[in-house]
Amino acid sequence: MESVEGAARPAVPGSGRLLTRRARELFRVYPKALIGDVEAVHDLRVAARRLRMALVLLADKPDGRRARRARRMLHDLAAAAGRGRDLDVGITILEASPASAGDGHERLRRSLSASRSRARVLTREALLDLDVARLRRDLRACAASTQVGREVVTQRLATLRHREEATIERELASTSRRPHAEALHRARRSARRLRHATELVDLLDGAPSGVADRWRTMQDRLGEIQDRRVLGVWLELREHGATAQGDSALAAACSRALARLKRDVARRVRDFIAAEADTTPSLPA
Repeated sequence: MESVEGAARPAVPGSGRLLTRRARELFRVYPKALIGDVEAVHDLRVAARRLRMALVLLADKPDGRRARRARRMLHDLAAAAGRGRDLDVGITILEASPASAGDGHERLRRSLSASRSRARVLTREALLDLDVARLRRDLRACAASTQVGREVVTQRLATLRHREEATIERELASTSRRPHAEALHRARRSARRLRHATELVDLLDGAPSGVADRWRTMQDRLGEIQDRRVLGVWLELREHGATAQGDSALAAACSRALARLKRDVARRVRDFIAAEADTTPSLPA
């Protein structure tokens, strides 16, 4: 690694421009995310993760002070945006499920909506607390100084591929024996990193390889499972709270919704394992 990274190599054409492009994607949606626009919050999370991957593969010194600080802040930004986004998805899932008799289901929906509103306030405050001006300066400096060669990008990609594919293989092997939501979530994160890495290299090459679509499919299917897992955690907490308050109608509505959700998750896990566990994709060398 040292001999390749340290050698004088022609810079990858457009690497600095691509870093700048990824940064602009982030700051274009940031204002709308601050005011709670649902799609902008989603786009902000995606843009932050894409930009982190761009720094890993394209920054002149990805472990240098500026790049590390920018990556850390981008991680915090994506985490802050996720507070309300998870409940946005949860409401969509809940509204799509069969409504139960009585007013319990409607009260449950209103309770989840109230939780989402509180989460949006926390999201806005967390985003405002971030030192965005510092992030912009660090990103501009990284884009201006990047001079990585294609061999370096290829080697960094190979290192990433080896690590993330090993994680996916390990987590899916453990899940095939005993379905475990955390293992699937870890596999999803690895698939997401590989997707963003492949998309980035495709942009550099100027032609889609088709590999990113495969990783995106895996990420999306695992994401549907994770979204329901997050909603299940909220339902369990709300059921405990309603029971403690003596609200039997709301507690019963939570219990019914949770039972339906668990059956749905179990079916999705079985389907995923059957379709995906033996067909792990790989990036081109």
